[in-house]
Amino acid sequence: MNIIKLVSIILLLGVTACAEEEKANKVVVEQIYTDVINGLNTGLVTSLYAEDFIQHNTEIVAGVAGQEEYFEAMITNNPNHVATIKHIVADGDYVAVHWHYAQDVDNEFIGSARVDLYKLSDSVITEHWDVTMTPNMNTASGNSVFSDLYIYPTNTYANTNRSVEEINKLIITDFYLDLFNNKNLDLIDELVDPSYLQHNYWVPNGSDGLYNFVSGGGTGGLSIFLTLAEGDLIWTFSGPGTDNLQTVDLWRLDNNIKKIVEHWDVF
Repeated sequence: MNIIKLVSIILLLGVTACAEEEKANKVVVEQIYTDVINGLNTGLVTSLYAEDFIQHNTEIVAGVAGQEEYFEAMITNNPNHVATIKHIVADGDYVAVHWHYAQDVDNEFIGSARVDLYKLSDSVITEHWDVTMTPNMNTASGNSVFSDLYIYPTNTYANTNRSVEEINKLIITDFYLDLFNNKNLDLIDELVDPSYLQHNYWVPNGSDGLYNFVSGGGTGGLSIFLTLAEGDLIWTFSGPGTDNLQTVDLWRLDNNIKKIVEHWDVF
């Protein structure tokens, strides 16, 4: 067999195996929201989490028992709340979930906006980080912190594959750090679509809104410890170190036009 063809087959098998593992990891994590929280089955926790599970939220008691207690208290304190997954990504050993927790699942301006980050091994959760914020009834854009608004033009689509996703992770990581830490505003013209859709509380739609936010002060001192991607969404996880997650940003990159077209965050 031709050596190039053989290598291609081996690479394809590796990608397929990885994709199957990521799909299985998603199924594990989705049970937390569908079965544990909404299904009130806190006993399922012991089968979803590893015995040496590491919890990075210091307000939750360490270990599997602490996680089970956390879900029991959540359900008891919020008997009418429903967990709704808005976005989910599986990339390598990691799964992240952007979700809404509220009594009224149709009102995206109430309840809480949350992101959970999980690391898995052998189909069980070994590590967890999270960040939570309260949605604002009034946003500069009028958009909720959850909604998906970008519509691909006719005859175009989310043009991604594994190699494109890896490139997109590098593009977004460099963009984020250079823009906010160094205030390299030229990047906005280069990489942000003029009709950019914004889900941050304080920033209006459009690239001009982002330009004004960053040039007016914005933020700084950012450090990204992990970037994930699936499809056209890229997730960046920021904090002073891997033990302390402070901000999660989601970016939609339309590869057809090579522009960032939509953004969400939880902080």
